Amino acid sequence: MESLLLATDSPSDALRDLERLQGTWNFVSGIRPAQLLIAGDHYTMKFSNGDLYMGTLRLDPTQDPAAMDMLVLEGPDRHRDKVARCIYALHGQRLTWSPAEPGDEDRPSDFPRGEDTKHLCLVFHHEPYKH
Repeated sequence: MESLLLATDSPSDALRDLERLQGTWNFVSGIRPAQLLIAGDHYTMKFSNGDLYMGTLRLDPTQDPAAMDMLVLEGPDRHRDKVARCIYALHGQRLTWSPAEPGDEDRPSDFPRGEDTKHLCLVFHHEPYKH
C-alpha cells in the first residue's frame, strides 16, 4: 500500500483517510456538479456535462490543507497522463475538494470562496461502500 502515499512521516494518517474515502461521493455544492467514486487507490470523476476522468490517487493528509495528487489515466486528451494537485478536507460524511488544473505544478493553498468561478471547489456527501 505504500504506492498510495506521498512522502509522509505518518503513513497511517494517509491510510486512514484513504479508507474513509472509499465509496461513492455525491455532489452537494460547487460550480460543476460531479460524482466521485473511489475504490482502493483508483478514482472515477464523472461530471454532469459528460466529462469523465479515471486514474489513481495519492494522499498526504499531513499537509495543511491535506493534499491529494490525482493522476489522470483516462479523460480529455489535454489532461491525460497529467497530475492534478488537489487539496481536500474530510468532515464526517462531507468531502471538500479543490484541484489545480491537471499538469500545473502549484497546488491550491486554500479552498476558493463560493463566489470564485475561476477555481473549482466541490463539496460531496459520502455514500459508504457496501461489501
